[in-house]
Amino acid sequence: MRQLLPAFFPLLLSSSFLQAQSGCPDPQALNYNASASVNDGSCLYPATSHSPTLQTKLNGDLQEISGLTQAGGRWWAHNDSGSDEKFFRVNPETGNLPQLIELKNAKNRDWEDIAAWNDTLYIGDFGNNSNNRQNLGVYMVPLSEIGNSGNETVQEFEWSFLPFSYIDQTDYSAQPEDSSVYDCEALVVRNGQVHLFTKSRKNYNTVHYRINPSNNAAEIVESFHSNGLITGASLSPDGKLIALVGYDLRPFIPTVFCWLLWDWPAGTDQFFAGNKRRIELGTALQVGQAESIGFNGNRTAYISNERTTFNGITLVDESIWNVDFSAWVPLTVGTRQPGNMTASWSVSPNPFTDHLDFQWTDKPAGIRLLNAQGVEILRLEEAPERLELGYLPAGVYYVVAGNEVWRVVKL
Repeated sequence: MRQLLPAFFPLLLSSSFLQAQSGCPDPQALNYNASASVNDGSCLYPATSHSPTLQTKLNGDLQEISGLTQAGGRWWAHNDSGSDEKFFRVNPETGNLPQLIELKNAKNRDWEDIAAWNDTLYIGDFGNNSNNRQNLGVYMVPLSEIGNSGNETVQEFEWSFLPFSYIDQTDYSAQPEDSSVYDCEALVVRNGQVHLFTKSRKNYNTVHYRINPSNNAAEIVESFHSNGLITGASLSPDGKLIALVGYDLRPFIPTVFCWLLWDWPAGTDQFFAGNKRRIELGTALQVGQAESIGFNGNRTAYISNERTTFNGITLVDESIWNVDFSAWVPLTVGTRQPGNMTASWSVSPNPFTDHLDFQWTDKPAGIRLLNAQGVEILRLEEAPERLELGYLPAGVYYVVAGNEVWRVVKL
């Protein structure tokens, strides 16, 4: 039987797929199961912390930054409620704002996040602290309608608006903010569909909705105990990782975190059915009140925070921070099930005693060897035809090359 893993996750292949065993296939998880061939979403992870590095402070025009995304090779950002119907092109390396774009006759009731798909920007006007809004929607702005001058106006006939309502909401009376369940500050667009992640001070859960444009209903996909308030979301360029950023107001000094979602079931939008790992990013006094996230690579991203003040004193300036998730989510992760992949290389014998032989269809630049815990123990800059490994102790190992990872067993 040959065995292929996208990243560290054991997905068993053979000409006739045998019995699949469900479990946690991530070697970094506390409950890792080396026999698991199907990810059942049960992976549990140790407490994990990461310190973002400051990229730049922002221009004062983005004191209330609430959305940040990349599209068309440029970066775009906006403020939340209380601002004009405008957004900015931003240089995330310097904080400069080379362009201001106005949406003619639009309304910024409470813009909360921005995303992109196929050269169209999606701006979510769905902030709903009191749960009583009946004019929620998403503005869609084609990049082709944005010129290159410092001040641009997108005319009303050039942008469009997708209204929606939550399919399960029947009561539109104003609610106290701590009872809010229909507030939202995060969206991603995937395969042209708009996905929302709510922010609830009532139960610190998030509900994942998908907007159905045929009836303008935000339909429930799933829910998750985020143990914090979700304030921004982003989908990686390769489409395999979703990051949800947020904060927790319950500690004396609020904390900032990010949930990483990957390896969800193939052909579905069940993002919470795959791996879910929480990364603590520090306190709000260190990185501010994080309001948005945008991937600048498949496993790296920018996080932005609005200006944090107390009694008129600025504690944290509006800023952009760098975060790197590559230590926890490999580039070769797959969001798919066993049996639908074709290997571009193979390795034998497996199990092995003293060496591995490689058969390459498309020879990669190099290979890596990981132990059962996912720790790299060998890296070669050139892909070999044979690798002598008789010195290794018996156990499970992972050979990483190109977009594939093979699980091998040393006897």
